[in-house]
Parts: sequence; structure tokens; C-alpha cells
Amino acid sequence: MPRTRPTESHDAKAAAILEVAERRLRQDGYPGLSVAAMARELGLAQNTIYWYFGSKDELFVATLRRILDQLAAGKPSAKAGRIDQILWFTDQFQELSDLRSAMNERSRESDVVAEFVAELDGLLSRMLSHALADYVPPGELPLAVEAFRATVEGTFVKGLDRRARRKVLRFALGQLIPESG
Repeated sequence: MPRTRPTESHDAKAAAILEVAERRLRQDGYPGLSVAAMARELGLAQNTIYWYFGSKDELFVATLRRILDQLAAGKPSAKAGRIDQILWFTDQFQELSDLRSAMNERSRESDVVAEFVAELDGLLSRMLSHALADYVPPGELPLAVEAFRATVEGTFVKGLDRRARRKVLRFALGQLIPESG
């Protein structure tokens, strides 16, 4: 019996959907994550996308995880100083920061997005705690982490360019980590 559809593995189809979703999310933010438009672009029925990702929020989170995995894969070498490593990560998370308002908004209505936001916040705090642990007394570490995270988010909200952002963050880190760190 002739096949009416080309066969494509589940993983390959999901990856194709995520590739388009990532491009749209990077270009246009959450509003660009239109399932109808993605389905048209991919030559699929909308229901096909929902078969792979049960809701737009599940697609949103899967796309954010894909972006996060890509960011983590490119981390700087251990030879870079501690401050430069932290600054590199803050540069990478600029992109996720641009999507943060959509994450926060959707997390009020979607458990899947709320769980991802909590997971991401925990991950960022653990990474920063690990980076600062050798320099900050244990009793002050949670406060130092929150203070630095607030500073990072403030530079994003103010829309500082990379150079200005790094100058502010380098100053803040200099208060926590000796420059040789």
C-alpha cells in the first residue's frame, strides 16, 4: 500500500517544530509563538503541533529549555576568571531576560510555565551561590545572591548595552570577589 505521508521520526518532527518556535520566539517574543502561523510555515495541521506539545505553554517551555541547553553548552573554560565566567553567563541570560515578562505573565495562568520559572530561578541561584561560595560568608550567601541577581535584572530592565551592563556588574562583583577571582 502506498504511503500518503512521508515518514519522519517523532523526535525529528518535534525538533523541527522547536526550531521554528525558537526562531519565532527569538525574533518576536511570546506573541511570535503563534501555533497557527507555525503550522502554516511547517505545512502541518495545528493539531499536529498540539500532538507533540499539548499546549502553547508546553511549546513555550520546551523552546525555553532548548535555548537554555544551548546557553549551557557554550560555557566559558575554567581558565577564565570567576568574574569573567559570571559576566559571560549574564550576557547569555540577557536573551531569557527579554522573555521574562512573558514567563511571569504566563506563570500566573499556567502550571507548566510556573514550574519552569521556579526551576530556572532555582538554577540561577544555585549557579551564583556556587560561584560566590568561596568569597562570601555562608550566612550572607543568600543575600549576596539575591543582591547580585537584582543588580543583573536591573541592568536588563534599564536596557543597558553589553558594555555598560558589564561595567555595572563588574563593579558589583568586585565588592564580592577579589579581582584575581
